[in-house]
Order: sequence, then structure tokens, then C-alpha cells
Amino acid sequence: MITCGDPGSDGREGAPRAAAELCGLCYQDQLAARDSLIACLRARLAALEGYTAPSLVDALLEQVAHFREQLQRQENGAAEAQMRQEIERLTERLEAKEKEMQQLLSQPQHEREKEVVLMRRSMAEGEPAHPASDVLCSSLANETHQLRRTLTSTAHMCQHLAKCLDERQHAQRNVGERKHTGRDTSVQSVTEEENRLLKQKVTHVEDLYAKWQLYDVSRDEYMRGLHLEEKINDCKLAASRTARDAALEWQILAYKDDFMSERADREQAQGRIQELEEKVTSLLHQVSWRQDSQEPDAGWIHAGSKTAKYLATDAVELMVPGGWRQLEPPAEGGHPGAAQRGQGDLQCPHCLQCFSDEQGEELLRHVAECCQ
Repeated sequence: MITCGDPGSDGREGAPRAAAELCGLCYQDQLAARDSLIACLRARLAALEGYTAPSLVDALLEQVAHFREQLQRQENGAAEAQMRQEIERLTERLEAKEKEMQQLLSQPQHEREKEVVLMRRSMAEGEPAHPASDVLCSSLANETHQLRRTLTSTAHMCQHLAKCLDERQHAQRNVGERKHTGRDTSVQSVTEEENRLLKQKVTHVEDLYAKWQLYDVSRDEYMRGLHLEEKINDCKLAASRTARDAALEWQILAYKDDFMSERADREQAQGRIQELEEKVTSLLHQVSWRQDSQEPDAGWIHAGSKTAKYLATDAVELMVPGGWRQLEPPAEGGHPGAAQRGQGDLQCPHCLQCFSDEQGEELLRHVAECCQ
């Protein structure tokens, strides 16, 4: 029997191919031996129709032994070739698995999870194909065993015919010594019977040969279909992997651009904040200096405040979108900014909003927001 591999091993998907190659080698050799046997039998049949060859039995026995030895050598060679091919294929699969494992280890965690999910899905999709492969292997093995039994029976029949021919020759020699007249008649009848049996065997072998040719053609077509389907699946898998890699690369580029733009915006905002803080600090220093240089009657200071500061709106320069400008001069007959500072001691230099002297921190935050 020809084994097609362990269904649970990693070489399960390559079992039909290995079985087909092995069966092809064995059957080609068997067909060649069968053709030569048919030709030899036909030649002997044509020879026996005219006269009886003395060395026919020895030649048949030698050829049967030769065919047996040749078949055994071919089976051994086919088994060794199958083992070498199986070892090479398993080595290639092992190297491919190691490369895939290295790629998976080099990828991030979410990429590894995606690859595991895809591999499980592909294994789940490939499960229905395994029973068909097992059925094919079983049918090929059964057919091989049946053909081998047929060939063995044919060889036994040839041996039986050779033995009968030997007995007939001995009988002919014995009868020839006793009765020369009846020898020709008995030899002719035995020869005709042997010729009839040989013709039947030749016809049977030719029918088997025709059936085997039809089976071989159908088997080759089926194996080509399987190989084509396997190549199509490999191409689809490669295309899906290429598309996934392209999508991931595009996402990485998009994330990189977003990160760079966000980083540039953040740096620009940070620089703007620092610039505004410097401007606010400068304005506060200017206000403090001008308040110190003012006369005592220029403004009033709250008695309970911790910081004795107020804004002189007639001297503070402001930043506006068109450039620097100065506040309008104070109204006649009143203190500077008295109309605007009716509700507090401190005032925003941009929008002129008033704050009490206890709201210094709020004024700083308001100035930082208002000057933006």
C-alpha cells in the first residue's frame, strides 16, 4: 500500500501532490513492463502457432523474475525519491515558518494579534479541503493496490502457463517416443488450447490497460485542478497581504503628518504664550514704574490692599492689530481714566475692563487672554 501522509501533520496539504507523483512513477514503470510483456506474449503466441520453442518456459521464468526485480527496484527508488522530496518540502516550510515567526516578533502587539486572527481564519477555511484530500489519497491507494494485485495475478498466470507448457513438452517427448503418429494431433490440440488461453489473457490485459489510461487522464486533470486552485488561493492571500500593508503604510504616513502638524502648532502656541507673557510682564513693569513716578494726587490707593498699584490710562501704550497706539487724553476737569475706573482700581490696557486691587491674578489671566 502507498501511504499518503499523516492527516494531522503539517504536510497534510501536500499529500495529494506527493501521492500523485509517487503513483505516477510507479504506474509508468508498470505500464512499460506490461507493454513489454504484452509484446513478448504476442511474439510467443505467433511463434507457437507455427512450432513449439523448447526454451519458452525458461525464457518466461527469466522474464518474470526480471520483471519482479525491476518492479522492486522501482518501488524502492520511488520511496527514496518521495522521502527526499518530503524532507526538502518540510525544510522549506520550516524556513518559511521561521521567517514568519521573526516577522511576527518584530511587529507591534496589535499587528501580531491581527496576523494570528488571519492565520486562524485561513486555517478554518482550509479545513473543508482536508477530507477531500484524504478521500483522494484513499482512492489512489486502493486503486494502486488493486492494480498491483492484477499484475501479480497476471504474473502467476504466466507462470502457470509456463509450467503447463513445460509439462506439455515433457508429455510430447514421452508420447513421441511411444507413438509418433498420435503426437502431432495431441501437440496441435494442446497448442491450440494454449493459444486460446493466451489470446484471452492478452485481451484482458489490453482492456485493463485501456481502463488505466482513462483513469490516468482523469487523475491528471483532477490534480491539475487542485494545483490551480492552490495557486489561486496563494495569489489571493498575497494580494490581501499587499493591500493590508499598503493601507497600514498609508495610515502610518497620515498619523505622522498629523503628529508633525500638531507638534508645529503646539510649538507655535507655546512661543505665542511666552511672547504674551513677556508683553504682560513688560506692561506690568511699565504700569508699576509710572505709578511710582505719578504725583500723590494723580490717583487714590485703597487702604486695605496689599499692593498699592493703579493704572495710568493716559500713558500706557497698547498693542493692536494695526500697531502701537496711545489712549485718548483724559477728560477736562477730572482724573485720568476716572470714567472707566469707576468700579475698581486696576484696568485692562486693551479692553479697559476694571478690576479691584484684590483681583490681581484675575487681571493677569484676563490680560493674557485678551491680548491674544
